[in-house]
Amino acid sequence: MSGKRRGALCFLVAALLLAGGAVEVLAQAREPRAIAENRALDAQLEAAAEALDAERVANLFWKGPEATIVFTDGSVHQGWENLRRFYTEFFPTLASVAVEYSDVSYHQVGDAVIGTGTVKVQAEPKDGPPLDFSYRFTSLRRRQAGKWVFVMRQAQMLPPPPLTASDPLYKRLGGYDAIAAVVDDFIPRLANDAQLGRFFTGMSADSGKRVRQLIVDQVCAATGGPCLYVGRDMKTAHAGLGITEADWDIAVRHLVTTLDKFRVPAREKNEVLGALGGMKDQIVEK
Repeated sequence: MSGKRRGALCFLVAALLLAGGAVEVLAQAREPRAIAENRALDAQLEAAAEALDAERVANLFWKGPEATIVFTDGSVHQGWENLRRFYTEFFPTLASVAVEYSDVSYHQVGDAVIGTGTVKVQAEPKDGPPLDFSYRFTSLRRRQAGKWVFVMRQAQMLPPPPLTASDPLYKRLGGYDAIAAVVDDFIPRLANDAQLGRFFTGMSADSGKRVRQLIVDQVCAATGGPCLYVGRDMKTAHAGLGITEADWDIAVRHLVTTLDKFRVPAREKNEVLGALGGMKDQIVEK
């Protein structure tokens, strides 16, 4: 998924607040009126975002050229009509969004209220792998026609937590995008090899794309990722190709070159090669 789309997703959920207990309710009762009103508006944004209601979300922004969103990749959407158009086009690409807030605070400065906090996001796009990330947000609201509205929202992506030895190989490899990048480098090496190129002769561009996607999904699933491989088993898929031991060795060398190019650590590289080795008897015929 692109950085802009990921950044956009940050702002979809940037002000969603979790419901609190009785102690929090009592504390909110003692808050200044402006702060309490802004907290209530965040609850409205939560409901609108989870309903993927573009109109309701857009109506929480300043209706004028001052309305601004700054995404985590630095890109900017400015002006209410542009924001409304963005949400109208973006919401249909999502299946669901879940968020978890922490360290949320509000501060009134003159006629404005500034909100800050940290948000953990888990999202399910309709097209693409699930997303799981965290960011720090800052928002600015002012009154327009007697109602508090967003003038500006900005988010900064937080680095992911350090990987541990217990994390699945999929995560230690860098996730879906990293696996796709490896496959996109590896397949051309096979196709352009003097000995292995014969297996790609006569393959249409469309067939090539399908094979590429199947390999990505297979590696993703085999390393503990959230993908589903729907292709044939390896023995059926390679039956009759006459793949030899020498062909296999060349393919492995190309894979090692690709993994080294992406600086895959030794442990993860050995695990990938080990998983590939388990398929050898189903692929090699001679």
